[in-house]
Amino acid sequence: MFHSRRPAALRLHPLVACIGLGLLVTSVCRAEDPEPPLGVNVLENTFKWRPNYVSDDMLMHADKDANNWLHYGKDYQNTRFSALTQITTENVKKLVPKWNLSFGVNEAQDSQTTVIHGRVFVTASQNKVFALDGVTGKMLWKYERSLPGDLGPKLCCDAVNRGVALYKDMVFMATLDTHVVALNSTTGAVVWEKKMGDYKSGEIYTSMPLVAKGMVIVGNSGGDVGGNVGRITALNPANGEVIWETKTRPTSADHPQAKTWANDSWKTGGSSAWLTGTYDAKTDTVLWGVGNPTPDFDPSVRKGDNLYSNSTLALDASTGKIKYHFQYTPNDSWDYDGNNEVIMVDDEKGRKVWVHGDRNGHLYSIDRTNGKCNWVVPIARVNWVTGFGENCRPIVNPDKVPRYDKIVTDIAPILDGGKEWHPAAYSPRTKLVYIPFIDSSMDIQAKKTEWKHGEWFLSSRVLKANPYTGGVKAFNATTGEQIWTRPQSTPATSGLLATAGKLVFSGDAEGWFSALKDDTGEEMWRFNVGSGIHGNPTTFTADGKQYVAIVYGPGGGSLLPLIYDELMKRSNRGGGLMVFGLSD
Repeated sequence: MFHSRRPAALRLHPLVACIGLGLLVTSVCRAEDPEPPLGVNVLENTFKWRPNYVSDDMLMHADKDANNWLHYGKDYQNTRFSALTQITTENVKKLVPKWNLSFGVNEAQDSQTTVIHGRVFVTASQNKVFALDGVTGKMLWKYERSLPGDLGPKLCCDAVNRGVALYKDMVFMATLDTHVVALNSTTGAVVWEKKMGDYKSGEIYTSMPLVAKGMVIVGNSGGDVGGNVGRITALNPANGEVIWETKTRPTSADHPQAKTWANDSWKTGGSSAWLTGTYDAKTDTVLWGVGNPTPDFDPSVRKGDNLYSNSTLALDASTGKIKYHFQYTPNDSWDYDGNNEVIMVDDEKGRKVWVHGDRNGHLYSIDRTNGKCNWVVPIARVNWVTGFGENCRPIVNPDKVPRYDKIVTDIAPILDGGKEWHPAAYSPRTKLVYIPFIDSSMDIQAKKTEWKHGEWFLSSRVLKANPYTGGVKAFNATTGEQIWTRPQSTPATSGLLATAGKLVFSGDAEGWFSALKDDTGEEMWRFNVGSGIHGNPTTFTADGKQYVAIVYGPGGGSLLPLIYDELMKRSNRGGGLMVFGLSD
């Protein structure tokens, strides 16, 4: 590993360093790095180091690599579990801020770090990427992509981005203006960019790409604006060429699932794929979530199950062909997106399952060999169902379905869900899955809405949020039994991190970053970062020391306009990245 902090006299000539590195990994070596293009700000023009190479083997075995953070969910299993043990329940009270990076923008921040050999890569809203020294926070380079002036009105949920993927010598980012950009990980120079869609239709990209089987895989956002069709696309990492693409709803009347959309409603049905999926290498399967159908809140105009909305899709990794699916909320009336992550677990009964906390307010155990449901339990207060039928199909409470002629009150959960998009964590140490939850409800009155290209396609005359709370809950991953709950006064608006140090890290809308005991939920430490937290915590090592990182900055999603008004009055806007370590 080559550190920027080495004295100049000890630094190797680039060609010599390249030869030495080649003994360890396979990489393309150059005597000189290319000059970066316009838009890239290299703060140390004389600084030369070879990119930290990320191989397929490193990605495959990320669960055994405690030092780095290479995937959205830490590993292909999506556990968000780190085996690092320097920070524990015994010394976590000594955790202090080591450095902070202000992103310099006021928009919401939904990101997280990606880390290789002490080099930290993080995105900010407004299409920004930063490369940083993990020990000092010193900026190595930054990339900024200008946004089109007419993009703002098309944005669903603020100008957010959820992170970058690393592969070989490159950094991959999906952009708001519907591009995937590949950057040189040493300099930030643009290697290639690929246009994926048309932002003028309301389509955008906000998710962290998934690198699997030598491909860069991304999903789109924007189904609620103009009814854009959901798409999952696999790209060649060398040049951005499309390898395969899967549509998440029918695009023609002869599609096998078109009949699940009455009156040709599939034509404007949405079903975006806006969160990062994962990869099951043993079965060569990509697992990817699909969001709500459109129009929101008016299921009467699109009767049927509306496949494949609100589902997890199991895709053949080589072709993108759908092997099977599981649908959580057929004919969704409430905007209960099914995008949320799945966590792959071999449970204590020997079953190969995925565990999924859904916005519809339930936690599921699904057999990942065939898509059959083992059990379903509530995460928070739920009243839109009266029970479940075969294969955990929900039995809808007719009194909680939006109508044209009246306001339907106290529908639980709220459209942000019993669990929003913020990812859960699983600890193989405790066999518990940790869920950030929301307890709230909403009042809705539906209305007829005409579809218009590139415009919001919502069908609510009244949409009101009711008082809320939230927190973190722990469930047995084998049985679904709730083990503990740690309530808070605000919705849970951050992802979670579990560690072998017997800790679970979480953030909240008031800016508190907390460490909980993984077996009881007892709060062991907390620190206020000065602004609400909407990003995800990660942990890594740099120079042999463990650090914990959190991206902060409130807003994003429907929570902001609906229930954040009072909270935002006493909260700062803006955001950044804060990194913690043990006091010296």
